[in-house]
Amino acid sequence: MTLLYTIRGLDNEERKIGGGEQYLSAIVTDPWIIDYQSRKVRRPGLDDVLRNTILSQKNPKVASIGRMDFPVTEYADAHSSNRALELHLLNHTKHYNVYTACMEDLWMWMDIGQIMLQGKKLKGSGLMSVAVAVVSPFILPDFNCRALMVAAEKDLTVIPTICPMAGTTSPYSLDGTLLQGNIENIFLAAITQMVNPGNPFLYAFGPSISDMRTGHDMYYTVEKVLWKIAATELAKAYDMPCSAECGGTLGAGYDMQSGAESMLFMLTAQNPGADILAGVGSCYNANGLSSEMIVMQSEWFEMASYLSKGIDTGNMDKSLISIIEQGPGGNFLMDDTTIENLRSSEFYSPRNLDMSGGYREAPSMLQNAHERVIELTRNYESPVPESIQEDIRRFFKKIYDT
Repeated sequence: MTLLYTIRGLDNEERKIGGGEQYLSAIVTDPWIIDYQSRKVRRPGLDDVLRNTILSQKNPKVASIGRMDFPVTEYADAHSSNRALELHLLNHTKHYNVYTACMEDLWMWMDIGQIMLQGKKLKGSGLMSVAVAVVSPFILPDFNCRALMVAAEKDLTVIPTICPMAGTTSPYSLDGTLLQGNIENIFLAAITQMVNPGNPFLYAFGPSISDMRTGHDMYYTVEKVLWKIAATELAKAYDMPCSAECGGTLGAGYDMQSGAESMLFMLTAQNPGADILAGVGSCYNANGLSSEMIVMQSEWFEMASYLSKGIDTGNMDKSLISIIEQGPGGNFLMDDTTIENLRSSEFYSPRNLDMSGGYREAPSMLQNAHERVIELTRNYESPVPESIQEDIRRFFKKIYDT
């Protein structure tokens, strides 16, 4: 199979997946939105879809964007989710992650792909990745089998949606759930290659734990750290590009637990070397999304990348000379090393953190993130060519009119 593969967006920018560069993958809506003003959860609206689409479009590390097929509060009709999709498509040019639950929607996406490409062939374009779900344990339902066939026929990347739940749909053990998730991945990868040898495939799975007291699915528990590291190591052992969830929180608050969880989950996706870090902005047990979380977790990614580089000791001889020159009781305010590194990347330069150290009043990271959301979304102009926008509007109007 082709291990390294290339994805593209409407802007024709190419990104090689599996070549050592790490990218974020964004999702712009979920069943719940964490509202910054009220600090409460609510259902998503069109403003959320647009705002989060813009944040993802403007983030240079985001390589691909997807959208949960979920209605918005402004419309109660059967086309509510499609109206959100239309707005989403009108406002970004990144690679499309396609999440569908029926053939009708999948064929709609294939039509959308042709509109975006303006007559060019979708096959081999690298414009889309298609999610294909395995129902744990070890079932590939009819629709998902057909979705795989369509993706493979057009050389589109297959992304597994594999979510074993320890204690209900997988063994109630860390190693048993890891083993099952790995088997389901290899199972889907093998079928993909049987259908179309060399078809792009991204190793990915998101295990969780069943709360044995309540039966609830607990997606972002600390065990996720161990599973992500192990899954990334397995994918690398197979020489397969892989994805791991990044960020993420169990709760819906902007509190210390959420900060600790989202940084922990980000670091343990970035540091082991996952090629795609998926779900930036995710929270509320993977059922929620927050614009501010998108910004903050993007900061976590930059911080994790900085930490993973470690300390470069290549200039230690120069540092030794500085120490000798200043001597006992000296200071390094005007030292050559200080002057040289004042504007270097040697030290981490945060965008949103409170770096006051208590010496002055300063806004919190959450406040900074909110201001950043406003800054990035102000006076936004869609990069989608006007001719394509017109075709998209006509396409959806036909759907609404039927």
